[in-house]
Amino acid sequence: MGPEGKSRAAGPPRASERAYWNRATWRWERFEPQLMHALASVDPALFRALRLRPGLRILDVGCGSGEPALTIARMVAPRGSVLGIDLSPHMLTIARRRARDHRVGNARFRAGDIGRVRLPAPRFHGVVSRFGLMFVDDVEAALASIRRALRPGGRVAFAVWASLERNPLSRLSAEASRPFLKAPPPDPERVPHPLRFGRAGVLARLMRAAGFGRVTAVEVPAPHVFGSVADFLAMNLDFPNPLRDLYLSLSRRDQHRFRDRLGRAIRPYQAGPVVRIPAWAWVVSGRRTIS
Repeated sequence: MGPEGKSRAAGPPRASERAYWNRATWRWERFEPQLMHALASVDPALFRALRLRPGLRILDVGCGSGEPALTIARMVAPRGSVLGIDLSPHMLTIARRRARDHRVGNARFRAGDIGRVRLPAPRFHGVVSRFGLMFVDDVEAALASIRRALRPGGRVAFAVWASLERNPLSRLSAEASRPFLKAPPPDPERVPHPLRFGRAGVLARLMRAAGFGRVTAVEVPAPHVFGSVADFLAMNLDFPNPLRDLYLSLSRRDQHRFRDRLGRAIRPYQAGPVVRIPAWAWVVSGRRTIS
């Protein structure tokens, strides 16, 4: 959860990415309330940028377990619709289950890589991605595909994590991990990574180069809330995610040291019975130009 570092097994990039998110499915279901609460902080800014109203057709890129696709589907009903695309079939299983639970009938979900999937073009009035664009292999190809899928004048809105300095959880996780890393971490701007677009202006420049106009960026608070330090450690060390990958590679003694370092790092953020860690995200939006 949140702007953590990522490490991937060797192998074809998208196959590795797909396997990672399939394994992470269990974590997303186990901690769905916490994850949905934290990530939904950016939804109002995304929805304002898209100017949602009944009748629109919206594409959700990297929809994961179904948000914000399902919320948007309610906002564009009854004549509008949402198509959610995600690399992980397992995550889409959760999305379809949640759609049934909430009786949302105007949202469909499809497995695919946004940089490669064939979309009906130009069909959509808007495209949204909530913390998904950071993980695609070829950002330029993904933006080109998104632009082709948009009707002329259609709107796009992306939520991405802000810089390391604006996200203490990412910084604390990196500092706790550093003594146990066998090699320096990769440059986050050059690989699929939560902080890929953290530096101000990076994503906006890529969007303008891809043919989007009226590009704007706003910084949005997206704090993380955990029930306790123990809950935080369980989310990050007991279920699939990048910190757990590192944790499992360590000796029993170093696992104990790592868990202790991580727990001590976040204790200053304990506020009453919960842990509250500030975080910031960029919501970057624009429109497809007429040409």
